[in-house]
Amino acid sequence: MRRVGLLVLSCALSAGCSKLEGLGGAVPPLVQFQVEATGDLGSLRPPGVTSDVSLRIALVWGAQWWIEPFCILPPESDSAAAVIAAGCRDPFGFVPALVAASVPVNIGAPSSLPLFEQPPTDVLVGASTARVGYASLVFFDDRDGSGTLELSTPHSSAFGRDGPPQQDSVDSADVIYGASFLTMTAPDERVLFLDGTFDETSAFYPRSGCPDPGNQPALFTNGFSVLGAGGFSAAAGFTSSIAGTLPPEDPNTCTGGVPETTLVAIGAQAPANVNEVSCTERTLDGTTRYREPPADMPDLRDRVSACASLPSFDAGNQPNLIQFVVSGRSTDHCKGLTHYALRGCRENVACPVPDWDFTANPPAWWPCPS
Repeated sequence: MRRVGLLVLSCALSAGCSKLEGLGGAVPPLVQFQVEATGDLGSLRPPGVTSDVSLRIALVWGAQWWIEPFCILPPESDSAAAVIAAGCRDPFGFVPALVAASVPVNIGAPSSLPLFEQPPTDVLVGASTARVGYASLVFFDDRDGSGTLELSTPHSSAFGRDGPPQQDSVDSADVIYGASFLTMTAPDERVLFLDGTFDETSAFYPRSGCPDPGNQPALFTNGFSVLGAGGFSAAAGFTSSIAGTLPPEDPNTCTGGVPETTLVAIGAQAPANVNEVSCTERTLDGTTRYREPPADMPDLRDRVSACASLPSFDAGNQPNLIQFVVSGRSTDHCKGLTHYALRGCRENVACPVPDWDFTANPPAWWPCPS
């Protein structure tokens, strides 16, 4: 823009330019994705929703995310297993980071979704010469008429001086009906943006057994392509992760195409099965944020809770410290957990000088061994 401004100023002062070319008119998109919503929403609408406000499909860039250990370690009790079921999201699921664009759609009619900008660097992973970004195409009803998809955040239960509770944040009014990429354990079609060469070691939401997209330049338009695969089972995913490998995809399910000629069809599903594709995470690195228990008992209505040991790598010099884990509510848009500990700091439950310490005198409501 600075160079264009200097050119305009130079012409105005010297009258040396009779006409400036290419400075007006509509800006063409970098790429256009072909999308189509399919299915019958009649039996899928949530209670109280009898009609649609504005059906749209949004392109949503994904976050690099690690699930917290409590959700994937073997549960130590039936109550802990119940909390995991109620409060932990799919460990292989797509986690949104940024809504880039959306367009209105009619069910059964293909539409074009134009994109005018590359994804920002904070949703790209890898070195400067091999950066990768992934996106999902999300089918939703824009209930608030904003023209875009609003994302939601899990609601924690109230905690002490560590910070304000998240339970008062408002869920998005938008109703999710499907996405092209929900989880690595199901067939998906994902948007890939590649800046430089493709390095599988830096590619999040990884897949193994499909051709290297970096060796297929014919699939790309300005760095964008659409890739598909058949997915793998959760059991295979856990087994492979322990071994430090990836479960292979069936090569017959691997697909790839140029965005302009690849139609991505998104089938409608019950919102309860697909809501997570619009749920952000407060922490993305897999660390657990332990909270100070409040003086008064938090509201545990419609929440599932359990007492559980801390993972050894969290407990540090407090091996006997017991956490109290609480799920979100069944009516929440997003699953989530709150972890209480009688002793700890905002960033480290095993800190040498704690921000709070109630081990000798727990709150009256505290339900776990102290």
